[in-house]
Amino acid sequence: MANIDAPFGFRPSGKVGGNPDNGALSEYAIKSDYATAMFQGDLVIFSAGHVNVSAAGTAGNMVFKGLKYDDSSTNKPTFKNFFDGTALGVQGEVFVYDDPYQVYEAQGDSATAPTQAMVGLYMDSVKTHAGNSTTGISGDELDVSTNSTTLTGAKVLGFAQTPDNEIAAHAVMRCFIADSVHLN
Repeated sequence: MANIDAPFGFRPSGKVGGNPDNGALSEYAIKSDYATAMFQGDLVIFSAGHVNVSAAGTAGNMVFKGLKYDDSSTNKPTFKNFFDGTALGVQGEVFVYDDPYQVYEAQGDSATAPTQAMVGLYMDSVKTHAGNSTTGISGDELDVSTNSTTLTGAKVLGFAQTPDNEIAAHAVMRCFIADSVHLN
């Protein structure tokens, strides 16, 4: 059975070394006039003290979980699992996974099928799919063809141990962010 091409970004799935995973999130600011969509599971970075979407090969990554802001029309706190890219007009806060020892699952893209020999190597992320504005889920994937021994992107720790996950195109891999925000 072939894997389905259904990216979901970077989804937390444990900690390096089997340490306890408490699912902790950190809060950081998003500029009131920022206008680029962010989806749950997207890689994000700091830029001038605020959180922005990350490009492939960028160091200092974290993983976006959601945001909160005070809605100017209702004057109530609003929480969302994605940011649609419409400037908030007010200061907002984003929730991110920024623990450098957080393990994630991420789907590989279809350009190259991963192999067991790629475990322990590094791969960049790639945005081959747009995030889903209905579910709020990211379209980020691991760029399997960029596998190398160079410290960049995500380090592959193995393959997700689920019955429907083949070591083939679109395989779901376990990884951690090698160029994490708190390691650079």
